[in-house]
Amino acid sequence: MRRVALKISGPAGAGIIQAGETLSKALNRLGFFTLVYPEYPSRIRGGDNNVQVVFSSERFLSPQKKINLLLAFGKSNFADHKEELIFGGLGFESSDLEFDQMAKELGSPLVLNTVGLGFLWAVLGFNFEFLVEQIKEDFGDKKAILDLNIGAAEIGYGKAQAKGFNLNIGIKSQKKKILNLTGNEALTKGILSAQCNFAAIYPMTPINEILRLLAKSEIKVFRPEDEIAGIMSAIGASYAGKRAMVATSGGGFSLMVEGLGLSGMAEIPLVVFLGQRTGPSTGMATYTSQADLDFVIKAGHGEFPRIVLAPGDLEESYCLGMEAFNLADKYQVPVILMTDKYLAESRFSIEEENFNKIRVAIDRGKLFKGVLKNYKRYEFTADGVSPRAFPGQINFITNSYEHNEYGFSDDDTENRERMMNKRMKKLNKLTGGYKIYGKGKIALVGWGSSKETLLDFLKENKDYSLIHVWRPWPFPKELEREIKKFKKVIAVEGNFSGQLAGLIEKEAGFKIERITKDDGRPFFKEELNERIKLFRQSV
Repeated sequence: MRRVALKISGPAGAGIIQAGETLSKALNRLGFFTLVYPEYPSRIRGGDNNVQVVFSSERFLSPQKKINLLLAFGKSNFADHKEELIFGGLGFESSDLEFDQMAKELGSPLVLNTVGLGFLWAVLGFNFEFLVEQIKEDFGDKKAILDLNIGAAEIGYGKAQAKGFNLNIGIKSQKKKILNLTGNEALTKGILSAQCNFAAIYPMTPINEILRLLAKSEIKVFRPEDEIAGIMSAIGASYAGKRAMVATSGGGFSLMVEGLGLSGMAEIPLVVFLGQRTGPSTGMATYTSQADLDFVIKAGHGEFPRIVLAPGDLEESYCLGMEAFNLADKYQVPVILMTDKYLAESRFSIEEENFNKIRVAIDRGKLFKGVLKNYKRYEFTADGVSPRAFPGQINFITNSYEHNEYGFSDDDTENRERMMNKRMKKLNKLTGGYKIYGKGKIALVGWGSSKETLLDFLKENKDYSLIHVWRPWPFPKELEREIKKFKKVIAVEGNFSGQLAGLIEKEAGFKIERITKDDGRPFFKEELNERIKLFRQSV
C-alpha cells in the first residue's frame, strides 16, 4: 500500500472527531503525512459523525470513497459505512468487541473512543509508545484524565493483539517532523503574524475555530449582536488606524454587503474571512461548497475595487491570511479571503521546517507622514492610492458619500468621474495570482481547497498540469496568455455551474470545460480519477 485510509464513525457527542485528530497526530510522530476529513450533521447528539484519516509517506492526499479500515461505535453507524471497505479491508463495531464494557470497567464511558484508538493503533501494527506520547500531549496537564486515557488505549491495544487483528499496511515510518493543522489554524497563525488588532466575529460554521483561537490571543475580539454590527465595528477600528477583520460564512456575508460598499467608497482597509458552506439559505450548514465566488466578486451596489484571495493549502492559508492585511492597507480596499468547510475544518500536514520558512513582511501602505497642512485624504495620485491619516489629526475627513480630494461631499459630474477613475485604477498593476504545477499538455484549473486533491491526481497522471488560482479577483492578467498554451483546459470546482470557468471565459475569451459537483462534499480521489477519465473519453 502507498497509502491507508481509515474511518471512525459514531453518534454526535462520542468524541469521534477528537479521536481522528489524536490518531493523525500520533501518525505524524512516525513521519507520516496525514489528511483528516470530518463529516458531521447539524445535531448535538445521535446521528452519524465520522472522520476519515488518510496517511502516507508522501504529501498531498485526497479523501477517498474506499477505505482499508473501519471502526464504528454503533450498529447503525457500521451499517452506514461497511460498503466503503475495500476487498480485504477490516471493519469492526465497538459492541462486538465489548468496548462499552471495557470503558465502564475503567470507570468512565467517556473513554470509549480512546479504547478504540488503542485498538486501531494495534491493528495498524505500530508501537504503542507513539500513541501514548500523543495522548500525553493532549491531556498532559490533567494527570487523572491522562492516566485514564492511557489505560483505555492500552486495553484497546491489547484487545487487538489478543485477537490477532493486523492490517499489514507495509508503509514504513520516516524521520520527519510533521506539522498537523486545520486550515482555520493556519489562517489564524497568519492573522496573528499580520499583527491584526481587532476581530469582529459572529459565530457561524465553518469559521468558529478562528473565533475560539483568536479569543485566546491578545487581539481585541468582539462578538457582535449580528453580522451588520460586526462589519461596521471592524470598519470603525480600521478607520481609527487598527488592522481589523471579520470572519463569517455566506449567509453572514450577505448581511455585510452594505458595509463592504462603505469600505470601498470611504477607502478604509478591511479584511473579510469567508468560510463557504453549502447554500443557499441555511442549506447544509456543516458541509462544504465553492459556490460563493460569483457573489463575492460582485457583492455590493455600485462599482468599487476589491481583492479576492482563495488559499488552497496550509502554506497559502498562512501566508495569504497575513498578506490579506498588507493588500488591504496597501490599496485601501476590502480584501475577501475565501476558504470553505473542507479546507477550514479538515486537518492537513506539512514538514515543520518548510512551514517555518514562510515569511511575509508587514506593509501598512501609504501612511501620511508630517504635518497635516492642507491634507487631502482622497488626493488624486498616479496609482490611485492616497496617503492615509487617522482620526484626531487636524484636517482629517473620511466620507462614505461621493467626495472631493479633501473628503467633503461632492456631486459634481467631473469630480465623480475623476474619483471613479482614481478608485478603479488602484489594482491595475497587481500581478500574479496563480501558479502552474506539472508539465502536461492538458491543464486542470482549480481554486481554493481543491489544490491538494488535484496535486494528488498529478502524482499518478504526468500528462496533466494544474493551474491553481489563488487570487481569482482581480483576474490574473498573465493567465490569459498562459492558458492558451495548453491543448485542453478543464476546470474542477465544487459548485454547480463552474464559476471560475465562467470567469476565465469572460476575462480571457477561452473556452473552459467543466467538472463540477455541489453535494456538500469535496472531490474524492476515485471520483476525480473516474470523472476525468470519462471526460477524456467523451471529447
